[in-house]
Amino acid sequence: MLKNFFDKYMQGNKRTVLLKKNILGSFFIKGWTCLVQLILVPVTLDCLNQYEYGIWLTISSLLIWIDSFDIGLGNGLRNLLAESIAKNDLKKGQQQVSTAFFMLVCIILPTIPIFTSIVHKINCYKLFNVDPQLTHNLEYILIASYTIVAITFIFKFIGNIYMALQLPAITNLLIGIGHTISLFLIYTISRLGNATLFHVAVIYTISPLIVYLFSYPITFTKYKYLTPSIRLFDYKELKPLFGLGIKFFLAQISGMVIFASSNILISRLFSPKEVTPYQIAYRYFGMVNIIFTLISAPLWSATTNAYTQGDTAWISNAVKKMRKIIFLLSFLLIIMIITSQFVYSFWVGDTIEIPLELSISMACYMFVIIYGTCYSNIICGMGKIQLITIITIIEALCYIPMALFLGKYLGVYGIVAALIFVNSISAITNHLQYRYIISERAYGLWNK
Repeated sequence: MLKNFFDKYMQGNKRTVLLKKNILGSFFIKGWTCLVQLILVPVTLDCLNQYEYGIWLTISSLLIWIDSFDIGLGNGLRNLLAESIAKNDLKKGQQQVSTAFFMLVCIILPTIPIFTSIVHKINCYKLFNVDPQLTHNLEYILIASYTIVAITFIFKFIGNIYMALQLPAITNLLIGIGHTISLFLIYTISRLGNATLFHVAVIYTISPLIVYLFSYPITFTKYKYLTPSIRLFDYKELKPLFGLGIKFFLAQISGMVIFASSNILISRLFSPKEVTPYQIAYRYFGMVNIIFTLISAPLWSATTNAYTQGDTAWISNAVKKMRKIIFLLSFLLIIMIITSQFVYSFWVGDTIEIPLELSISMACYMFVIIYGTCYSNIICGMGKIQLITIITIIEALCYIPMALFLGKYLGVYGIVAALIFVNSISAITNHLQYRYIISERAYGLWNK
C-alpha cells in the first residue's frame, strides 16, 4: 500500500519528480531540524538566564542582517546557474560559480577588521540596552560571532549551488546537521556547568562553519564541472550576477530590516527579557512557515527551469496546488492558537509567560507571510523582481517608525501589528504580479 502511494506520488515529468523527491526529503530533514531547534530553546535556557538569552536572540538578529550582505550574489548565482543548467551550458555555469565565489571572498574578508574597529569605537551596551553588570565581554562576543559568521558566509554559497541544481533537500540537510551539532555542544556545556554567553555564541556560529567546510570537498568531488577556479573568473559574468544580484540584495536587506529588527526594537523599547516570549511565540507559529517553505522553496529553481523552457502551464498548475496547501495550513494555525498555552507550558515550563493575544497576532503574521511567499518564490524564479524590490524597500521604510509608534502604545503586540501591516502590502502585490505575468498581461514594472 505504501509502495503504491509512493509510486503514484512520484508520477510526472522529470522536473516534477525531482521537485517531489526534494519536498519529501526536505520534510524528513526539516522535521528533524525543527525538533532540534525546539529542544535547543530549553537547553540554551539551562545555560543562560532569560535576560542573557534575550541578549543572544538580539545579537543573532544582527548576525542575520549581516548574513544577507552578499550583495545578492547568492540568489543571483542561483537563478543564473539554474538557467545555464537548463540550457546545458555547463562551462558557463562553472564560470558563474567561480566568479561568484571569488567575489564573495573579496567582499567579505575585508569586513572583519572593519567590523572589529567599529565595535571597539561604539558603546555596545548602550546600543543593545544591556546592563554591563549583568553581561561581561559583549564586545568580544560580537567580534567572535561576526568573524565566524563571515567565514561561514563564504563557504555557504554551496547551498545556492544545490538550489540551482533543484536539490534544496541537500541544503536543508547541511543546515540540519549544523543545528544538531549546536544542540550536542550546547547540551554538553550545560551539563558541565559554568557556561557563558560567549560559549553559546561561539557554538551557535561555528557549528554551521564546520558543516560547510566538510561539505565543500564532497560537493565539488561529485560536481566537478562546477568546481570554482581562479582561472575561470570572468569579468563578463559580473554584470549579470550583480545586475540581478543587486535587486535580490536590496530586497533581502529590506526584508531583513523588517524581520530581524523586531528583536532589537523590543530590546530597546522594553528590555532584552521581553525578547524571549516574543521569540518563543515566533518559533512556535513559525513552524507553519517552515512547513510551507519546505514545499514552496523548491519551486523557485524549478520555476526558473520551467520559465526558461517556456512551460508556463507547469508553473500555473504548481501554484494551484500551493493555494490548497495554504488553505490547509490556515486551519493548522487555528489549532495551534487553541493549543498554544499547553504547548508553551510543556516546551519551556511556566517561568515564561506568553499571552494568548501574542499567539493570535503571531498566527495572523504567519498567514500573511506564507501567502506572500507562495507568489514571491515563483516571481523570483522568473527573475522579475524589480517590483518586489521596490515594495520591500517601501515596507522597510514604513516598518520601523510604525513599530516604534504602535509599540509605544500597544507594547509587543504593536510590533507584531506593524509586521502584519507591512507584509500585507507585498502579499497583495505579489499575487497581482503573478496573475499578470502568467496571463501575459504584465507590462512595465510588473514585467521587470
